[in-house]
Amino acid sequence: METHEAILEEVDSEHYLSLKIGDTVLKIPLTKDEPNEIKKVFNALIIRLKKGPFNFTMVEKEDGDLIYHVAKEYVKQLNTELSEVYQELEHNQLLEQE
Repeated sequence: METHEAILEEVDSEHYLSLKIGDTVLKIPLTKDEPNEIKKVFNALIIRLKKGPFNFTMVEKEDGDLIYHVAKEYVKQLNTELSEVYQELEHNQLLEQE
C-alpha cells in the first residue's frame, strides 16, 4: 500500500489539508465552507483508488495547535474511509486492471 503526505497549510488565515499524491496536490478547506471543493477532492481520491489502495500520513508539527489536531484526526478518518471504499470497489470489480 502506498503512503502519501498530508500537510496542514495556512493561506490568508484559512487552513487547508493538502493531500500530496505524486505531483498532484488536493486541498481540502478546513476553515471554509466549500462543499463543491470537497466533492472534487473526494472524486479525485476515488478515481485514484481504482488504481490501488493508498493512505495518508500527517506531517508532524512540534507546536501543533487545535486545527492541527483536528486535521490529524481527519486524516485518520479519511484513511478508514479510503480503505472501506477500496474494498467496495474491489468487491464490485470496479478496479482498473494493470
